[in-house]
Amino acid sequence: MKIAYFTDTFLPQVNGIATALANQARELGKRGHQVLIFTPNLDDIPRQRFKAKNVTVVHLPAIPALLYTEFKVGVFGLPKVIRFLTRFKPDIIHLHSPFTIGMDAIMAAKLLKKPLIGTVHIYFADSDYLKVVKSKLAVKLLNKIAQKYLKFLFNQCDLILAPSKLLVQELNGASFKRTIKYLPNGIVLNNTKPLGNQTREQLKKKYGLKEKVVLHFGRLSYEKSIDVLIKAFHTLAQKHNNVSLLIIGDGPAKTNLIKLAKKLRLEKEVVFTGFIGHQILISSRMLTLGDIFATASTMEANPMVVLEAMLFGLPIVGVKQAGLIELVSANGFLVPPGNTKELAKNMEKILFNQNLSENMAKKSLAIVKNYSIDKTTDKLLAIYEELILHPTRH
Repeated sequence: MKIAYFTDTFLPQVNGIATALANQARELGKRGHQVLIFTPNLDDIPRQRFKAKNVTVVHLPAIPALLYTEFKVGVFGLPKVIRFLTRFKPDIIHLHSPFTIGMDAIMAAKLLKKPLIGTVHIYFADSDYLKVVKSKLAVKLLNKIAQKYLKFLFNQCDLILAPSKLLVQELNGASFKRTIKYLPNGIVLNNTKPLGNQTREQLKKKYGLKEKVVLHFGRLSYEKSIDVLIKAFHTLAQKHNNVSLLIIGDGPAKTNLIKLAKKLRLEKEVVFTGFIGHQILISSRMLTLGDIFATASTMEANPMVVLEAMLFGLPIVGVKQAGLIELVSANGFLVPPGNTKELAKNMEKILFNQNLSENMAKKSLAIVKNYSIDKTTDKLLAIYEELILHPTRH
């Protein structure tokens, strides 16, 4: 099968969508399918060739996005898209982008008369993405425009996919015209052996980590509510002098988060590693430095960072909202959004109860197996084959 992907974000950018698509493309290529990925050109990030069997990445002309300048949106890319697709002859086109590259996918599907699938990766009516906008009126207006635009865009598809059951419900409630199916993100179940004690202690010494480590990793952006996590950790650190918060990643909120940690006098307790490439992060097994993974984000559909933390046997403490409800049960605790006291209390429960921590770790390892890339790819291919055999014209 020949599959064309359209996405606004891809490796080497570090975020859940880029990771999920890389996992999916690798697995499809490994099975003998050919995958062509269209994504914006990242002039300010050193281009690293994505190496995967039967997978080709095509970079399109792009400019910085309006509110998130570290992201790029494609411009004038359609001629290049059509040129490549005419040679490639795709069986199906799959868009993962709500922006201009998504529009390129729609136009290409119409011109070439190919089936079109769209995946909605973010919560449809979530205004947390607009935290950088200060005016409440502007947020309300932009959110309304975004809802109408996304509905228009994804209604051009033959079928819509969503990585969370709750997101499927939300989209169905928003009166989309297309069938919406659930397909979670897939994760590669390998390379998860824990660090040896000597290596772990060496890394803890390198980063100045204390006995108990709360881990958070991913893109450091405002909508992730990492400031809430730091404030919750402050409550925990006031009671215990042997705890550290390890934050792995980079992003637009990093400077303000460092300032917050300094303001709370947590310069030694909160450790920022800066950017670490995803492949290095996983292969080095650095995630096992954490005793628990914690997040205060309220807008995750099917978060790859949580799946990856579970893959390394970490208990999870997060927010009782969005896709976390589907991932966290006996393997952690969920608290009300923005409640720093509850977040701190539940981090403390796991960190200082070894039996509870070990049981939750086992549950994380068991639950994450349901999201193996093998299982999700089997389901995706069945969806592709059905749509190719029985297309609905868009």
